[in-house]
Amino acid sequence: MKHLILLLGLGLNVAAAAHAAQNQQSPNPIEVPAEIERIFIPQGFDDNDNVEVVLHGNFPNTCYQVGNAEAKVDAASRTVTVSATSLKYPGTFCIQSITPFIQTVKLGIIPEGDYQVIYSKDQQVRSSLQVTRRKTESPDDYLYATVENAYIDVNSESGKQALKMQGHFPFFFIGCMVLKDVRVLKSPTDVLVVQPIAEIVEDEAVCASQPEDRAFEYTSGLAEPFKGEGLLHVRTLHGNSLNRYINIQ
Repeated sequence: MKHLILLLGLGLNVAAAAHAAQNQQSPNPIEVPAEIERIFIPQGFDDNDNVEVVLHGNFPNTCYQVGNAEAKVDAASRTVTVSATSLKYPGTFCIQSITPFIQTVKLGIIPEGDYQVIYSKDQQVRSSLQVTRRKTESPDDYLYATVENAYIDVNSESGKQALKMQGHFPFFFIGCMVLKDVRVLKSPTDVLVVQPIAEIVEDEAVCASQPEDRAFEYTSGLAEPFKGEGLLHVRTLHGNSLNRYINIQ
């Protein structure tokens, strides 16, 4: 009987130790200031857009994730102060790998003018933002396609670069959406702004030729190759955007 009690006691101690170790290995994440190195500023925002800027940094290992971000706009001094956090997961197994990340910060609608965007943790990290006067009362100058993925494809043999996009057109009871034009603007040197301009057509033959799920793909060579680190910024439907970090050596 004593041996049985002893064995039961040992079993309970082992189970408690394992439970404690598991809890120690999976604690709640710690929110820490994000290590931001650059601020990407897409061009083309006006004073009725939901303006956004994109922060870029590198995580030292896989125990970090993107946290929260916010901005304070001082229209009088024409400054925007942004702050951001990362989520650090201590006590877990981490792969030591430099991992780039981006974090989009919505600024809301701000008056036209030239602004300085400053990162709160390191005021040496800053960039310039220009907000122009609206050309139309619509939130967007154009109707944009619903792009869900975009990237720059580099041919390993020729080195030529191509913009590739995929998405699904929304459903319309009358007519359908098609791509009309895709404009690519490099602004100034580290951001590619893509405008996938769409239109609604009522041509039955065109609409019938679309796949049942209204999926679409687009590929076009870049007139000017992109080099180094930067941001691929694609305008999409309803005032949204798709942001992708790119690094082409």
